[in-house]
Amino acid sequence: MLQRTKQPFVLFQRPGTKNWSMRYSMDGKQIKKSLQTPDEAEALRLANQIWHEQTYRLKQGLTIDEQPFSKVAEEFIKKVEFEASADERSKYHPIYWPPIIRRFPMAYFGDKPIDTITSADLERYLQWRKTYWTSGPGTKIEKIRCERNGRIYSRAAPRKVAALSTLNGEMVIIRGIFEQAARWGYCQPLVMPSTKTRKRVDNRRPSFTGAEYNTLLRVCEKRIYESFTSERQVQAKDGRTWKLPPPSKHIRADRIRLYAYILLMGNTGLRPTEAKNLTWGNILLFRETRNKPDHQQDARLQVRGKGKHGISVPLPSAIYALGMLWDLFEQELKREPNDDDPLFANHEGKRISSFKRGFAEALKAANLERDHRGVRRTPYSLRHYYISSRIEEGVPVHDIARNTRTSIAMIDKHYAQVSTEQIKDSLRRGYEDWYSEAEFDAADRATDYKVSALERHSRKLRKGEDTGNLHSSEKRKTGSE
Repeated sequence: MLQRTKQPFVLFQRPGTKNWSMRYSMDGKQIKKSLQTPDEAEALRLANQIWHEQTYRLKQGLTIDEQPFSKVAEEFIKKVEFEASADERSKYHPIYWPPIIRRFPMAYFGDKPIDTITSADLERYLQWRKTYWTSGPGTKIEKIRCERNGRIYSRAAPRKVAALSTLNGEMVIIRGIFEQAARWGYCQPLVMPSTKTRKRVDNRRPSFTGAEYNTLLRVCEKRIYESFTSERQVQAKDGRTWKLPPPSKHIRADRIRLYAYILLMGNTGLRPTEAKNLTWGNILLFRETRNKPDHQQDARLQVRGKGKHGISVPLPSAIYALGMLWDLFEQELKREPNDDDPLFANHEGKRISSFKRGFAEALKAANLERDHRGVRRTPYSLRHYYISSRIEEGVPVHDIARNTRTSIAMIDKHYAQVSTEQIKDSLRRGYEDWYSEAEFDAADRATDYKVSALERHSRKLRKGEDTGNLHSSEKRKTGSE
């Protein structure tokens, strides 16, 4: 039965039902909503509430209908995928963002209307996200399904509190969702909560000192040479000994590749992803100069990864590593590398996706698994070693930043692991003459003391005195013993 009122909407009951519904016009649309109640007074109250809420939304420039967060998030994912296919954003976004969005914010907010989510809700979300894998829903998950380069695999779920850097990265995604939702008219712009900690922690990435890096290279060289011996004798802690056969030729080749990888990364500052993406076509100048004398060989690396690209100028030792990889490729595949062949390829010529496991074994053999803070080293540590060593050598930070495709601020915050002792000459610039004169004066005084001690000793000898009581410090300085 149709009920006419003086309200800007009409209440009615559908045939065969007792619940009331409402019908009204707004923003050029005819809208019908079920009020889910058989009580007419309650239906009138709900209809007035809905009418005023939607009138307010229309005045604020929002859509009439509330949009659940999950629906908006899926719409955002489709937009990201489209923009990546049109080269309007990084190719990595449609790979890495959707799993994060679906696992965390969509699981937390679900179908809650996005315009009702507040900054306080996001603060609570951050706390929930920090402990997701330790005391939250993640404790019930044993394996995580992953997809990389078309390959699907699973890995063990992490059992740790989310790091600050992880939360910062995910908040970039969430901020993008809410900013896009505001542009679509689904909600008002929202102030994002801060993920900064009250106490600044030492979150610098683990690096190597020069001595540690050289130790790692020597251990890798030793492992290569050991792999060519006929057999190797092993002794257990209980005294038992036995002989092991030499590793296969593939293991020997893998150790050579790992050595070349460490040498190249430590002398270019490449990110692991950038190194993985390299093909021989990205190595400029090397093909033309590789048969020339060492001092005439050269190379430039066209790198891409992490949404960045550029030309890297390597140090000479990296060119030696390129030569090792070239020779190994020729030995295994019986031909020269083509431009589309990966720089780091296995014995079948297929791209090696990661050196993480081999690198961990080399670190363990060199007793360099962790830095002085106890932080575990990874292949990324080679990049930090390169940047730190270039700073020690006095290379301008601006030049280092350009060659490593990062910012000066990031170098200062994360990578400049240089002790004050290592840069003492730079800190004392302008005082070189003063220290030279001071060293000369000290040497002069030492010489005067030595001469005077010899003179005293000779006088005693002339007088026939016992020289056994000559002060021990004078003995050491004169060398009279």
